[in-house]
Amino acid sequence: MSQTPELLQRVDSAKAQLDSLRPLEKEQEDRVMQKFRLWWTYHSNAIEGNTLTQGETEMFLMEGLTAKGKPLKDHLDLRGHSNAINYLLGFIHDKDVLTEAAMRKLHEILLVEPYQVQAITPDGLPTMKTVALGQYKTQANHVRTPTGETHYYATPEETPAKMQDLMTWYRNETAKSVMHPVEMAARFHHRFTSIHPFDDGNGRMSRLLMNLMLMQTGYPPAVIRISERDQYLAALRRADREEHDDFLGFIAEHVVVSLELSVRAARGEEIHEPTDLEKEIALLKIELKHGEEPEVLTQDVQRRVFANSFDPLFAEIVKLMSPLCDLFAQNILSWGGGETTILHMKAAPRPTGWESRVIHRVPVHFDLRGFKKARFDTFDLTAVILLTLDQLNYQVSLPSANPSLTIQHFYQEPLTKDEITEVAQKLTRFFVEAIKKKTNGHS
Repeated sequence: MSQTPELLQRVDSAKAQLDSLRPLEKEQEDRVMQKFRLWWTYHSNAIEGNTLTQGETEMFLMEGLTAKGKPLKDHLDLRGHSNAINYLLGFIHDKDVLTEAAMRKLHEILLVEPYQVQAITPDGLPTMKTVALGQYKTQANHVRTPTGETHYYATPEETPAKMQDLMTWYRNETAKSVMHPVEMAARFHHRFTSIHPFDDGNGRMSRLLMNLMLMQTGYPPAVIRISERDQYLAALRRADREEHDDFLGFIAEHVVVSLELSVRAARGEEIHEPTDLEKEIALLKIELKHGEEPEVLTQDVQRRVFANSFDPLFAEIVKLMSPLCDLFAQNILSWGGGETTILHMKAAPRPTGWESRVIHRVPVHFDLRGFKKARFDTFDLTAVILLTLDQLNYQVSLPSANPSLTIQHFYQEPLTKDEITEVAQKLTRFFVEAIKKKTNGHS
């Protein structure tokens, strides 16, 4: 079993909440699946280097509009990925069983048509090769890491036997029904990636197959964002060293996010994310305003950012944090110029002298001190939100979150309601999980 039972308990709890709302109405199912399709297709392709933005992705998939100046191959990748999702949905509907033949068919659908990619010869020299659709590799597809080292995958000669071993393992574990479905999907993803059986498309294939397994067992797909690419690849590298918990935890966190989004959809609530088309359009409008340059940080701009973005954010944080504060003897919010109790904070903290000078960095510490439930030992918890004001943009960072979160905007654009909710929920979730861990999950 995995060494991360608490994460899987969170998954189980979120899934139980979704299951209690099933069966979903068709309109709700269609709405959330469209969300996942757009989100999943954009981020999975972006991780592999696709240059289309999320707005361009959505316009192409929903309206058939191509982005001027972007490569045809990038558009084919989107179309192929969307068709691959259709194939998976049909696969699930028909209750088909995953086989190597089905994986080769999925690869053929995903990549659309043959093309050439850069490769490395056995001697380490650069070369070009044609990608064969639906066929295991006939040439090595090792890659060179950013440090200049070569990362070795299975050789073409080893690949058929290793894929057969992978499928035997998958069938045996499925038959035993002991391993948690999320762990099964995460481990399959890693093992598939370590083989890299095809000439190209292995990253997208691994995420498609992982999500097929999740959806077959009643979970929504886990979508890994382009902003999390480095963390994702680092967790995969640790899994290569038999350190599987980090990668399992990474995937489990994303399953929880998808489950929570599905619950909101089932309740008829809004399911827009900060990276949706509305934000893309808002950014585009800022960039295209005739003759307008991004605003430069001044005292007036600083005052507006605090009033329009930071103050609403801290009001939402206080609202969510209030019930947790009751569990502690003290709740303190401190920054570079003072401190107050969290519950008394009505607006974002203003550092000393902020009205007479520009402030560039405000670390805000949230401290819950003296846990006061008698059955448990007392303890303190702390987290930080970092507010940064650069020359042309501002940032809100939450390094304590897992995964960490940073939101950045030009000064013309205030934080959206979705972004405010996301930051506040991630901060509160950090404290909730820390309390559970300290008390061994008992109430």
